[in-house]
Amino acid sequence: MRKRYAKYVRITVLALVLILAIFGFDFLIRSTMRKNSDGGNGGLVITSNREGQDPDVPVDIAVPEVTEPSADDSSYEKSEINEKEYRKIFKSGADLGLGELILINSENSYKFPDVSALLVKMAANMQDKTYKLSYNTHQVQKAVMEPFNNMMKDFYSIYSTRDVTVVSSLVSYAEQNEVYKAPADPSLIMNDTQLSPGYSEHHSGYAVDFKLVSDAGKISEFDGTGNFKWLVDNCYKYGFVIRYPEGKEEVTGVKACPSHFRYVGVPHSYIMHDNDITLEEYMVELQKYIFGYEHLEYSVFGYDYEVYFVPAEESGETTVPVPANESYTVSGNNKDGFIVTVCRASASDSDSPSEDIPAETTAAVTSAAASVSGVG
Repeated sequence: MRKRYAKYVRITVLALVLILAIFGFDFLIRSTMRKNSDGGNGGLVITSNREGQDPDVPVDIAVPEVTEPSADDSSYEKSEINEKEYRKIFKSGADLGLGELILINSENSYKFPDVSALLVKMAANMQDKTYKLSYNTHQVQKAVMEPFNNMMKDFYSIYSTRDVTVVSSLVSYAEQNEVYKAPADPSLIMNDTQLSPGYSEHHSGYAVDFKLVSDAGKISEFDGTGNFKWLVDNCYKYGFVIRYPEGKEEVTGVKACPSHFRYVGVPHSYIMHDNDITLEEYMVELQKYIFGYEHLEYSVFGYDYEVYFVPAEESGETTVPVPANESYTVSGNNKDGFIVTVCRASASDSDSPSEDIPAETTAAVTSAAASVSGVG
């Protein structure tokens, strides 16, 4: 009986082993099939061509694994990418410091790329003399000039005052070094003169500071109150933001400063305004919209925008997928990636102009919304 019982036990054990082996083999096959159907490592293949390269040769444009969202995070969803709709351009490490969305703060210094060809003198490009300049030597990025003129023209058409005076624009390293005064409390910068040389937004040419200078020569601080609150409340419609808003001191590290305007362009100024976020916070949010996954979409003034993030590659040269046949801009974030902004004419009207903007000048605001061009 014992021998027969032992025999039954051996048979039962062998049967269980056989069943487990069958299930294990089936699981392995299914896992392999899932991996293949997902494209292996999640890479995206986009047919494109580089100058001097055969356009018929497919080129891989993959989302880097180190920054790829976790498959367990349900907020990220892969998108269907039509390879014929994209081409590739190449950005160097130096390009990270170029563009309207570069972040310059105590942790991200300006790299001082040569932007001399992109600068214009404000005095030579003023329109209708709707504001003043403290010096005729003030310079800004060319992209800033038209929307700035439009904003000041609209303000003047409502309040008929030209007291708003630009007192700071492009500043060199040497000039910032001359005015720099170390803050007593390093955790909070009180004004522009306490920004260390190399860490001021004014180095970029995308920022301007205001004061009020009457026709009689009386000088006062621009605090964004009274009639001048209109500029604070409406600047986003022209691509500008108040860079250091009240209540965000712990985020920016700078005391609230309503006189410091920063150009980031449309639709980014709208998105930041509508969500009450600073440039620091916006840069963090944009990293969620990696190319090939869910992209950020926003509509304003008859235009639909699509925004996505491309992480910089460690090799020094980054492959950036851009639309093959649509208008776009590419900006570095001055840190670890590039932001692509795509602009399309909307099939339906979206976001009518504010009543605070004169009807005869709303075309100026609309032009700001359509300012995205096919520039790499």
